[in-house]
Amino acid sequence: MAPVFDTFDDDLDDLAERAADPDAGIRRVAMMELAEAVGPEAKVLLLKGLGDDDATVRAAAAKALDEHDGPEVVEGLVRSLEDTDEDVRRTAAETLSEKKEPACGPLLIERAEHADPFVQAAALRALRELVLPDALAAALKALRSASPEVRREGLGVIGYLKAESALPALLATARDTDASVRRATMAALVFLRSGGPGVPTLLAGLKDENWQVREEAAVSIAKSRLPEAVEPLIAAMDDPVWQVQAKTANALGRIKPVEAIGALGRALESDVSNLRKEAAAALGEIADPRALTFLERSAEDPDPDVRKLIRWAMGRCQPS
Repeated sequence: MAPVFDTFDDDLDDLAERAADPDAGIRRVAMMELAEAVGPEAKVLLLKGLGDDDATVRAAAAKALDEHDGPEVVEGLVRSLEDTDEDVRRTAAETLSEKKEPACGPLLIERAEHADPFVQAAALRALRELVLPDALAAALKALRSASPEVRREGLGVIGYLKAESALPALLATARDTDASVRRATMAALVFLRSGGPGVPTLLAGLKDENWQVREEAAVSIAKSRLPEAVEPLIAAMDDPVWQVQAKTANALGRIKPVEAIGALGRALESDVSNLRKEAAAALGEIADPRALTFLERSAEDPDPDVRKLIRWAMGRCQPS
């Protein structure tokens, strides 16, 4: 790792000289090393690097700015979203998504309605974790975009906001032709409460043709702990994809229905150790003596982590 420089050291002066070198390779390395420098002078050099004639230098500057904060950094990265080089644009978008600068919300919201879908999606991604209520209108508008990526990122903003007012729009995107958008919809529906109007849509996600949509539906159900999901979840324990079964088992462990003991017990016989772990953990959460038969049968599981969870679950399932 490059050394951390003090802004008054000669080392920073050397970096400044190399950042202006005629050789693009030397300038690029200088940008990379400036990621480890501190102080406003280093930031200024990196922001200047975003305007370099060479795309590899601009990309290195955009990546190095991940280590620097401030509105001017966000503004520089936002401008780089429109760079002529694809690698620079993508690097700027990745760095921008890591920034947590609420003061730059208005700028990002403005870019969230940009004509370029790439700029729109990047701005929405950066807005997601800022959780700004003012971003909701732009996110809802994004759901009408022709670009699946823009729709997906708009859903991400709505999901972080947990905006119940957006429910009608979410119910529509649950039928989107793009599987990644449907998956994002399942994630955004995490705010649902038992008996709410959107619950049937979330439960229907457990039967989607795409396994990742089904998996995400199980994750949101687990977080919401919806009691009406018990029967659909038990049915989903027969899903042909083990990742879906594992998330389903986790959801059942959070809801704790004794009716699921049989389905979870059978999952202890799976060839996939991660699924067996989730099933054992869920049985331990349910903590009912009726699970002991299944647990004792698998007590000598070949995976030490599974055995540990089974012992823990057996202890919780002992009759009181």
